[in-house]
Amino acid sequence: MRELLSLVILSTLCHVSNGFSFSIAIPTTRKGVANLQMSNANDDKDNGSNASYEEGRRGFMSSVVTSSAVIWSINSSGAVAEESIAERAARISREMGEDEKKMAMMNKNKNSKIAPPVDADKVIISTDDKKKDSRTMYDFSVPIAGKDTKISDVVGPNAKAVLVVNIKQDDPYARKNIPSMLSLASKYGPKGLVVIAVPTDQGYYEPDTSVLIRLKLNSEYGYGINPAAVLTDKMNLLGTASHPFMRWLQGSCRTPQGLGKIQANFEKFLLDAETGLPLRRYPRKYLPYEMIEDIEALVVNGEHVLPPSSVFYREEWRNAIKEADADTYRFQKGLNVFDQ
Repeated sequence: MRELLSLVILSTLCHVSNGFSFSIAIPTTRKGVANLQMSNANDDKDNGSNASYEEGRRGFMSSVVTSSAVIWSINSSGAVAEESIAERAARISREMGEDEKKMAMMNKNKNSKIAPPVDADKVIISTDDKKKDSRTMYDFSVPIAGKDTKISDVVGPNAKAVLVVNIKQDDPYARKNIPSMLSLASKYGPKGLVVIAVPTDQGYYEPDTSVLIRLKLNSEYGYGINPAAVLTDKMNLLGTASHPFMRWLQGSCRTPQGLGKIQANFEKFLLDAETGLPLRRYPRKYLPYEMIEDIEALVVNGEHVLPPSSVFYREEWRNAIKEADADTYRFQKGLNVFDQ
């Protein structure tokens, strides 16, 4: 059997860096095995630092070039393979440096927000890239007395503000909301306010037809006498059969919590008649007369931006979210034609 002739050069290298002591001892054995012993001079200390350890390790690998210990291995064919400890340390140091450069480049690319490749599993599209809905209320029409009527014909050329409310005549809150809606139409109608009431079969059941609802509201509240108070035919608000105008309105004017779909009767939407865009949405128990400041900003002051919302407004929306889970008149899944 061929034997490996090992020439052993006995030397001791001591390198001290950051409290680390290193030694290389190569015993004279037949097997020619070199033992590397590394000891930490600070092993007895309780509060060692990972950063110091890493610096010590790298310092040892880079400064070992001063070592004079060389291992010569001679095989049976006479070929000589030579790699000093210094060369090995330099090679490892170069590899570590290349890895650090790669990591730094990856972090730089991440911070510079480079777009992911087209074949990535998931590409995140910013909201700015999404197609925005450029429609206004004047792009829609609503059914009134059996006829499809353009909203521009409903509000007229002199309108400054439009209030859209989904109503239910049998809802107990109808006794508070409908008279207040008519009061607003009477006071601010000549100044440019138009109130549009939208009945629906969805939510709590509405048993009457559109014709009967019109007669009842006229006889009980006088709704329809003032041209600034308009009543549409029954329309679907939610689901696949929802009316396009109501679907657009809910998507364009969400609640402070970000919810789009209507959750209860008598939710209200205030729109700027000049731009045709919704400005603010109000919960079920936020009565029309509590909206006077916002309405006056549009029809009296001629502004196109509403005043900041009040604490009371935000509190009413928080209460509405709670009531949407238990209130009798909430819009419930599977009730009537509600299919979502």
